[in-house]
Amino acid sequence: MVGADSFYYLGGILRAGKRGYALVHEPSVLRKCNVQPMVTFAKCQICTGGRFEFFIKSRNNGNTSAIYYEGLYAALIVGPEKCIRILQPNVPNHDLSTLAIGIFSVCIGNDKEADKAVSAIEANHYDLRSGDSWTGS
Repeated sequence: MVGADSFYYLGGILRAGKRGYALVHEPSVLRKCNVQPMVTFAKCQICTGGRFEFFIKSRNNGNTSAIYYEGLYAALIVGPEKCIRILQPNVPNHDLSTLAIGIFSVCIGNDKEADKAVSAIEANHYDLRSGDSWTGS
């Protein structure tokens, strides 16, 4: 898929007209395109042009990276409880979202939920007792 490496690669298709616009905004594309460069390369770019709308559409269509970044941003603005609710659709399939839920659960004093998150990480992603380093996805 063209947008799997970066959403930037969708720009040429997007500028091709109505058909390109419709193709780029297909739910299957929005779900799988990589929005990470949008939030890590130049944070100010998320609010320029139609990028914010594209990010929101990606999040609403189940893009795990968009949900993850939206959840982290929400933790700064509205607190960890709201963050946990935003990240919940990614658990247990997305390792970083699961880890974030565990950390935020500890922050709000919900040790049982934190324990569930750590157990989900170990069951679905990494053997935490192996001693190998973990870099996330």
